[in-house]
Amino acid sequence: MSSIRLNGQYVLIKDIEKKDFAAFVNLVLPKIQPTGSIPHLAANVLAELLAEGKAQTDPLAQAGFEICASLGVKNMWIDGATANVTEETPTDAAAGLETAFGFAAIQSGLALGGAMCNAFRRVVKVNEQEVLVVRQSREDMMKVAQMASSMKNVNEPIFITAGRLLGSRMKEGKTFADAELMAVLCMVSDLGATAIRIDLEAGTLGFGQFSTANAMASAILQGLDAEKLKQVRESVHNINEQFRRATEKQQGGNAGKSQQQQLQVPSVMGTRRRR
Repeated sequence: MSSIRLNGQYVLIKDIEKKDFAAFVNLVLPKIQPTGSIPHLAANVLAELLAEGKAQTDPLAQAGFEICASLGVKNMWIDGATANVTEETPTDAAAGLETAFGFAAIQSGLALGGAMCNAFRRVVKVNEQEVLVVRQSREDMMKVAQMASSMKNVNEPIFITAGRLLGSRMKEGKTFADAELMAVLCMVSDLGATAIRIDLEAGTLGFGQFSTANAMASAILQGLDAEKLKQVRESVHNINEQFRRATEKQQGGNAGKSQQQQLQVPSVMGTRRRR
């Protein structure tokens, strides 16, 4: 367990329940902006709780201290409802890395901090453009999920369906400034995609290697347990292995070169669902 100091004094950290971590993270999530330090924001939310009269031993405040510590905050000074982080260190959780999503962290709820940093600080390469993934409203995310469900072909992997939906909206002329297109990109990134190539003229999709950390972070924020997250990890590993084999075959067995290529998936943009 990481240590943290408040106004120069070490804070006594006690065991708390998973629901307390979830409650604290849910206070931070609505305040996250496209830029800025998420660990510092978490520290400010903690300062607000203390300013409201929460004791340091209150489970919600304790969750805040543990989340901040996991994100690298070593010392923070508070002035009213504002926190000033004066000492911090890089951590896997703050970087949103897969190593922050171990069994113990998932079971306890501490992994929610790293999942938050991952989900709100992603970049997906679409063709040659690196696009910052900006989280959209729950309503917009549900809307695009329903769109994907309605156009999903039988036995088609959902990431291909989501990619087709992305391509169809791009073909309509939408840009990533459009909330709907960004919501689709969020969905694709939540499935683990980190690079997508869309050829609108040929009607094909290309996917780069998927990120286990991205897929796991999204699942953690959705509340999946450790066993389900194990399945998510295995699923992404299987997808990447399928990509490796398919691309190696496309490249005539040149494995060294294939790792730098994208798997091309023929697909007509916006195809109606086949029953």
